Amino acid sequence: MAQTRRELLRAGAAGALVLGGVPVDAWARGGRRRVAVPLAARGAFAEGIAAGAPKPRGIVLWTRLSGAGSGDQRLSLEVARDRDFRRTVLRRDVVARAGADGTAKVRVEGRRILDPGQEYFYRFDTRSSHSEVGRFRTLPPPDSRDPIRIGFFSCQDWQAGYFGAHRALAAEPELDFVVCLGDYIYERNFYKGPRTDALGANHDGEVQTLDEYRSKYRMYKSDADLRAMHAQHALYAMWDDHEVEDNYTGNMPGEATQQVRVPFAQRRANGYRAFAEYQPEDYMGRATRLYRNLRLGRNAELFILDERQYRDDQPCGDRAAVPCPEADAPGRTLLGAAQKAWFKRSLQASQARWKLVGNPLMMMSLDTAPNTPFLKDDWDGYGAERREIGEHIRAKRISDVAYVTGDIHTFFAGEVTPSGRGTDAVATEFVTGSVTSLGIPESVSGDEGARNAITPDQAFAVTQNVRMVNPHIKYDEQHSRGYGVVEAHDNELLVRYVSVQATPVRSTQGNTLARFRVASGTPRIQTL
Repeated sequence: MAQTRRELLRAGAAGALVLGGVPVDAWARGGRRRVAVPLAARGAFAEGIAAGAPKPRGIVLWTRLSGAGSGDQRLSLEVARDRDFRRTVLRRDVVARAGADGTAKVRVEGRRILDPGQEYFYRFDTRSSHSEVGRFRTLPPPDSRDPIRIGFFSCQDWQAGYFGAHRALAAEPELDFVVCLGDYIYERNFYKGPRTDALGANHDGEVQTLDEYRSKYRMYKSDADLRAMHAQHALYAMWDDHEVEDNYTGNMPGEATQQVRVPFAQRRANGYRAFAEYQPEDYMGRATRLYRNLRLGRNAELFILDERQYRDDQPCGDRAAVPCPEADAPGRTLLGAAQKAWFKRSLQASQARWKLVGNPLMMMSLDTAPNTPFLKDDWDGYGAERREIGEHIRAKRISDVAYVTGDIHTFFAGEVTPSGRGTDAVATEFVTGSVTSLGIPESVSGDEGARNAITPDQAFAVTQNVRMVNPHIKYDEQHSRGYGVVEAHDNELLVRYVSVQATPVRSTQGNTLARFRVASGTPRIQTL
């Protein structure tokens, strides 16, 4: 069983959060040091470019240079107000570091360079080659009353399908930025599909070493549709489990079935380092603290939670669809003490109309029978902490809280109560389907190789009869892949779900699945 295996490995899994013996924030600091290296004579930008972590007067810009020779390489960066670079606001050098797999990133900021709420363009150059042109928008000023529009996605297994959803996201007009709610990569193959991931020592998609994780990001970023999204919108990235290992918790390994080639503590460090190298983030100089809040004018504030790094182990052996009193035991934590205190304090202090919570794991209960949660890896496995947060929202009269969620590969919308069930709602929740990864119907039928067998009645409850068993869930669509868009206005929150076919052929056509409205002052969902 999972718990027995974890007990055997617990001692070896603990350890300081370092990247190959180097503190995890050293790479980010290194990106700001001046290094006397020549301008690269040549090279390719095969993984594209990316912008991330936007602020009213700041942005992180990223690329990777290959084929330029050994050692560090200097690149030229331009930022302009127009795509033709006639109104350039910045020219500077950036170093692509050999020790970071040829990646380069830099934070651009300053009152004299970037203005709030404006569109900018950027590109990288060597002496003889250049990247494509990227675009980003800075965040609005704190007093802005303009609507905020955010795209959100999660769960993109390479082998399961094509990334056409990202091409559709790239075409979304007027997005301020996009949020990844986790599982940007998959550390091993979970699904059959139209593509083949043969990375890793055994050519089965399984990555464990640092070089293997890096190869995984290179493969994902070779996808033209994913590159198109990055070129069009800035990204805020949060991890979930597959950036390291399926269902790992804090210092403890997950439910992997592969041959262990790397001790878990080192494997986690490898996954974290590759994530830091390949995402357009600087993590505020603290690369292990990814949770943060962003004021988005007067209409919204976004809180992005890390629900993987600080948590306790899943209860009841992480078995699906079984009663689990342990899940509601006091003291069990998903967020960890420091993050939970920050989240409660920050929610209460927010002056924004809408408190949007970037929530990698589903907050609402998903039961197969009364008080019998389908999954234990999400908030259903941490009921006491969920109740504490919900009761805090109610006691402090914090209005207009809306969770935007990933992970479960299914489109859900519903109302959040302190217990996760019932009608005493304190918030709303909007769960996006996956980009490619297979969903609940495939999981319960065994098509995805699910490890937890459930009965036909339980399968029926979470597929055909989900809203009768879970009346707090107001909408479910379990067969489509895609993404979500949330719009925060002064008096209402609007959410749109978009489906894009991921298999068996590539499609980039987005189709609206559903639209929702939440009126300010009431945690109730209206279907439009």
